[in-house]
Amino acid sequence: MISREMPEESEPLLLVQNLVKSYGSHRAVDTVCYALRPGELVALLGENGAGKSTMLQTIVGLLRPDAGTIQISGRTVSPTDSFHKRLIGYLAERPFFYPTLSGVEFLQFVGALYGLRRRESTVWGQELLKQMHLVDVAHQRIQSYSQGMRQRLALCATLLHRPRLLLLDEPLNGLDPIHVRDLKTLLLQLCSEGCAVLVSTHLLDVAERLCSRILILSHGHLIADGSLDQLRLLARQPDHSTLEAVFFALTQEQSNLVQMPGGEQ
Repeated sequence: MISREMPEESEPLLLVQNLVKSYGSHRAVDTVCYALRPGELVALLGENGAGKSTMLQTIVGLLRPDAGTIQISGRTVSPTDSFHKRLIGYLAERPFFYPTLSGVEFLQFVGALYGLRRRESTVWGQELLKQMHLVDVAHQRIQSYSQGMRQRLALCATLLHRPRLLLLDEPLNGLDPIHVRDLKTLLLQLCSEGCAVLVSTHLLDVAERLCSRILILSHGHLIADGSLDQLRLLARQPDHSTLEAVFFALTQEQSNLVQMPGGEQ
């Protein structure tokens, strides 16, 4: 198990300290601590039910934590404070759409929710649609879109208000290799401009190539946080081991701990 002591570094965009979220007697997120800083592109990994989506939804404010604190840009998140919402771009694993709207109309609707001027949302929305290769279908109803097209439109909506902190839950769902490449290029560009990005994904090979830092959740616990080289040492794996090998070694070890009599639940 990794240390729960937070490193003393300044100005994280996101600071999570001792976060706990339970459903009844089940702790979906158990005393999790980490920080994200400007320019970081971080992978969030874990088996199904590890607590990844719950943690992201708690940070965004869709769920209320049972314990712990969340700070965004140095300010503690509270249910009555909407300050953090403008700073966050959140992509849910299953994005919601109004299917009878066109892509352009949907982005205008999202822009209005964030208080953007119509011209601002139109100009930047067109640029995002171009980057996501949706210009040709931008005026078609969303109900005619394929899964991949809807996913790319959801990414446009996530980026429309120019957030500084991106929380992306399975953003590669439905994307073909060309659009995966384009998304990777866009995320790297945003990080170079000072954004922090946390990407939840099951695609370990993509995470290995894309992200310089990796968080691994297992049974609600943050069991690893570091570069791939650091995780190899933690997992006692040989040099040049793949992220897949490291992931399975660490999560299997955690599963064994949980299943032991008196082990953590």
